[in-house]
Amino acid sequence: MGQYDDTITWVRSRNEDSDNDHLKSQDSLHVVESHILQERKIGTFGAISLVVNKIIGAGIFSTPATIYKLSGSVGMALVLWVIAGMISTCGAMVMLEFGSGIPRSGGIKIYLERSFSPKLLQTCVYLFYCVFLQVSASNAITSSSYLLLAGGVESTTWKLRGVAIAAAAFAVGLHTIAPRVGRGLQDLLSAVKLFTLLFIVCTGFAALAGHRRVPDPHNFDIHTSFKGTSNNGYNIGTALLDAIFSFQGYDNVNAVLSEVKNPQKTLRIALPSAMGIITVLYLLANVAYFAAVPTEEFTNSNITIAASLFRNVFGNSAATKALPALVAISAVGHLLGIAYTVPRVLQELAKDGITPFPNIMMQNRPFRTPVVALAVHLGVTILFICAPPAGDAFNFIVSLSSYPTTFLLACITVGLIKLRLTKNESWASSFSAPWVVIAFYLAGSIVSPPSYPRMSYLPNHFSNCTKFLLIMPFIPPPNGKGSTNLPYWLSPVVALAILSLGIIYYLLRFILFPWVFRYTLQPIAVELSDGSQVTRYRIRKISETS
Repeated sequence: MGQYDDTITWVRSRNEDSDNDHLKSQDSLHVVESHILQERKIGTFGAISLVVNKIIGAGIFSTPATIYKLSGSVGMALVLWVIAGMISTCGAMVMLEFGSGIPRSGGIKIYLERSFSPKLLQTCVYLFYCVFLQVSASNAITSSSYLLLAGGVESTTWKLRGVAIAAAAFAVGLHTIAPRVGRGLQDLLSAVKLFTLLFIVCTGFAALAGHRRVPDPHNFDIHTSFKGTSNNGYNIGTALLDAIFSFQGYDNVNAVLSEVKNPQKTLRIALPSAMGIITVLYLLANVAYFAAVPTEEFTNSNITIAASLFRNVFGNSAATKALPALVAISAVGHLLGIAYTVPRVLQELAKDGITPFPNIMMQNRPFRTPVVALAVHLGVTILFICAPPAGDAFNFIVSLSSYPTTFLLACITVGLIKLRLTKNESWASSFSAPWVVIAFYLAGSIVSPPSYPRMSYLPNHFSNCTKFLLIMPFIPPPNGKGSTNLPYWLSPVVALAILSLGIIYYLLRFILFPWVFRYTLQPIAVELSDGSQVTRYRIRKISETS
């Protein structure tokens, strides 16, 4: 174990068993908590900003156009945004119950461990999800695209990648060496995002009052608002899925609850507040878009729909200069939110003793941050940005996280039902989500169909992306093809294959190798003050224990 022996050390003593005269050893861990645990510095606004930064990216500035095209009418598009907000709010209530019942860092990881057996299997699966499927490559590319656009710089493949790497490195570096500044900037950017959406909403009200540079589009006339609604179930479902993904990220604060002041109380305030604010602003932003943008522009525009709104109300200069910078800021805020939480979950996995070099990985020295975990997160992100060639392969790599995230969220929802219905589980939480909420969310997660839209907020050849939920990705889309030349089912299959590597890792390390080489793994653990524990596995030859 050689590294950081002042943080975690093995103490061994030998005692003779008077009954069977077998020699046993008792191992214990001595842990310096200040070298592992983070301080509780996140207040209510900080918790809200974690959710805001994860949910609000670039999508709300462009996704409404795709949803309108698929739904076919203004009225149906707005209805779908309402339904998506309801489903996502239900998901947030599931996270609120879990967070109130287990108020410590880890998020989905610890909810899987609490819900299903064997616990180690869930931990190993989540390890591969966290390392390979929680990278921020797509958001780094998004921020890069709009930074180049705002600067008036021509976008090429390597310029895009270079700026994306710089953006990801900035987010990780700030959270590594200046965590207080990182949290402050994170809070500031979340406020900027909310202000941007509020400004869009106010612009929409101005348009409704007649302050437009274009004629009234009459999108809210009673006799025309639902005219043209699609009768194709695939299109309606795809539009709903796009809207649902615009709300994804409400589990972000649950991942770092050990750093939240009074976590149960703060979570009960922060999570509903964040979801309520975002849902209202999303809906009003869509109203704003329809207030000033004719439906023909929704169908044919090559720029973000928010840019069309700004141009139609303020003129070309505002649309071309202000919005790209605001979208870039929004994407950078998203990067900061991911860079804050994912490495801390890696730190939790290191405390479980299943990552390589766990004693190093779980350290928070010298900056009171998980330095090595942050470096791993950045390294994998850069790999995903640079390794695949431009085009379909690149878009496929950076869009892998959607399906497994939904899969795991559905799993913990099933787990919550299991905990509630199984008496010997003794599940207790200060907040209980209503059964109808759980059922509605689970149904929405399982049966929502796949999406094959263009990600219009990414320019040129980086704009294709395929998104999925659970069952429908394996049902052929129209003409048997998605929006890329790759097989439509490839993304969920690869995502599940990566999760399956966790199962293989578990079987090899904890089942097959001990059986083949005749040893047992003895877990030695020490409880920490935040309710978590540090666990290490000592190899014992069968001859020692027989």
